[in-house]
Amino acid sequence: MRKIVTKEKVGKFLNRNMGTIVAVALVVVTICGTVYAGDADSMWTEIADTIKKWVTRLGGVVMFVGGVMFGLGWKNDDADAKTRGINTIVAGGIVTAVATITSSFFK
Repeated sequence: MRKIVTKEKVGKFLNRNMGTIVAVALVVVTICGTVYAGDADSMWTEIADTIKKWVTRLGGVVMFVGGVMFGLGWKNDDADAKTRGINTIVAGGIVTAVATITSSFFK
């Protein structure tokens, strides 16, 4: 018997595990990234740029998921789903904005 995956189940999963997902993504990006540096400053710059690039992409994905949730909320005329969709879009925007301004903190 096939289980039906709904947007609520996906949203609950992401809400419960977002910290773990981000931590694993950062570790994988850091480990898998090829860093060749002559000194510590250039290595730090390369790591910071890689983290910035991937966290910005993660924020974009979260915004995309929020947009889909918002659209499905309009389709079903579900006010609660619309609210969750907008909240997810805003959360993705915040993650993207913070990742974009990290260059002023790391350099």
